[in-house]
Amino acid sequence: MPESMTVRPTGSLLARTYLVQFALVVMTYFIAGRLGQATASIRSGNLGPVWPAYGIALAAILICGYRAWPAVLTGAFLVAFLSPVPPLTALGQASGATLAAVTGAFLLHRIVRFRPSLSRLSDVLGLIVFGGLGSAIISACIGVTALYITQERAYSGIGKAWLIYWLGDATGVLLVTPLALRIAELRTIRGDRRISEFLALLGLLCGVGLTVFRHPPSQEVRLDFLAFAVLPFVMWAAIRFGMAATALSTLLVATIATIATALGLGPFAISAPFVNAVLLDVFFFVVSVSGLTLAAGITERQNAELEREQMVRQQAALETRVRLATIVESSSDAIISQDLDGIVESWNSSAEHMFGFTEAEAIGRSISILIPPELEEEQRVILAKVREGERIAHLETVRVTKSGSRLDVSLTLSPIRNTVGQVVAASKIIRDITERKQAEQALLRMNQKLIEAQENERARIGRELHDDIAQRLALVVVELGRTQVEYSDLAPKLGTDLDMIRTHALEVTKDVQSLSHQLHSAKLDYLGVAAAARAFCKELSDHQKVEIDFKSYDFPNRIPHDKSLCLYRVLQESLQNAVKHSGVRSFEVRLWGDKEDVHLTISDLGVGFERDEAMSGAGLGLTSMQERMKMVDGSFAIDSQPGRGTTIHASIPIDSEAEPARIAG
Repeated sequence: MPESMTVRPTGSLLARTYLVQFALVVMTYFIAGRLGQATASIRSGNLGPVWPAYGIALAAILICGYRAWPAVLTGAFLVAFLSPVPPLTALGQASGATLAAVTGAFLLHRIVRFRPSLSRLSDVLGLIVFGGLGSAIISACIGVTALYITQERAYSGIGKAWLIYWLGDATGVLLVTPLALRIAELRTIRGDRRISEFLALLGLLCGVGLTVFRHPPSQEVRLDFLAFAVLPFVMWAAIRFGMAATALSTLLVATIATIATALGLGPFAISAPFVNAVLLDVFFFVVSVSGLTLAAGITERQNAELEREQMVRQQAALETRVRLATIVESSSDAIISQDLDGIVESWNSSAEHMFGFTEAEAIGRSISILIPPELEEEQRVILAKVREGERIAHLETVRVTKSGSRLDVSLTLSPIRNTVGQVVAASKIIRDITERKQAEQALLRMNQKLIEAQENERARIGRELHDDIAQRLALVVVELGRTQVEYSDLAPKLGTDLDMIRTHALEVTKDVQSLSHQLHSAKLDYLGVAAAARAFCKELSDHQKVEIDFKSYDFPNRIPHDKSLCLYRVLQESLQNAVKHSGVRSFEVRLWGDKEDVHLTISDLGVGFERDEAMSGAGLGLTSMQERMKMVDGSFAIDSQPGRGTTIHASIPIDSEAEPARIAG
């Protein structure tokens, strides 16, 4: 996007965003603080064994940045102010919590290079040491000082009060901050089986927690250790579902334990309030640290495995690219890549050898440097097809070199797609087929000379048969007729024999005349291909006793002799093959023209054949027809399948000087 079009947040948008964050932090801190104050029975002088609001304060600074400190200060002051302490104490506790949260975030960023994803064991250890235990020293010192300055006493001594204050804020970080940072991760738990497993985990965890903490305490039987029965379920969450599920599990355990202890139930309600609070904090610390470190260790190991696999894939991809580059450079074909506007992006050594442009000269320039002027439209069509994702294979065309010489080439273009499947470029393989084309042209010229020699020989033999042998046979028939008349009265038996000999001689004369017409048709020379084709169909129909449906329409009055002769020979070869091999006695011939071409089709509903097998067979008929069509730039197609008949279609372009008048017949 151009710089002038770049969208930047305005001052009003930044202000609205900050106000939303401010309100959200204040509200969340206030709710967490009120929940922390709800367990009044285990609190003393506005202190309790766990303070979840401090976990919210640190999370707010880590997520929103240092600019969130006014919101933390406001929320902390509101919570303390609404509790039974003087405003000065409330301000002192709020200031201590805010300064501690900012300091904890600073230490995490500066020392640990903290990542809120908690994907490394060092992140979790840093959160425990600097975010929890370390920063809570500041909040405990300032908060307890504020309490005692205003004559607020807690837990019968400043040392005990400071310990509970410190442990309460530290456990608040361990229980709440990881969940606040990673709560969005819970959305990745998908699929019926995983969701069912997660719900079963939470259900069993609640069941075990309620079982352990629902009984009244007993001085005789100490069951403190039973509280750690929840650890396997926290480990289950860490192993199977990651950091967010682990944090949620530990918070759920802490909630059950805190409420039960406040109600005088469970193993942590057996002693004095101070001892109960310390034991409860130690329990929270052990459970949360165990779960968080295990989850972080597993995540770090998984990430390391992913990184290793990614490195292996990258190494394999690099090796593949090196091999591919070697293949590209060693290929005798020009291999070029270009963007969708036709700008050259890569150019191998064979392209330099083929076209004369060096890599430095070609890259960055339009591919049009290789395009002859008359083929610019062809290039536009090619680029349009590539943009649509179409692959173009073995397109034979012409390209020009740096010196201006022309090369016959075969092009193969393939679209290059990005990771989301969009076509962004194209690769092009160019093969020089100039020598092959020259050989094909030489072969075509040789075939043309052979066919011309064949036609000349056909014409010579046809004229000899028609003008000499057929005439001499006709004289023999006449003489036999005269002799039969002279001797029929004198020798009836001799007259009968002479009449039979005359009949055979007459049939031979007709066959010689028919053969001469096949070798060289005078009608083709004087009346055109339509009349010659009609006459041939009638002669073949009469001679072979088959039905040939011939129709001609919209056909030019005159076309060049070489094209007329080509159509006539295709008709002869096709009809004779059909009569011989199709197995049917009815055929259809159509001869017509349009604005650009003249067309000939020969169809039957016979046995058909496999086209590829017929083309590769020993016979020369189909090959001869194809070669004839190439000589006049025509096209030749065969549509045939075993049991479904055969249709042969030949078309020849009309010369601009051809007679425009049309005939029908």
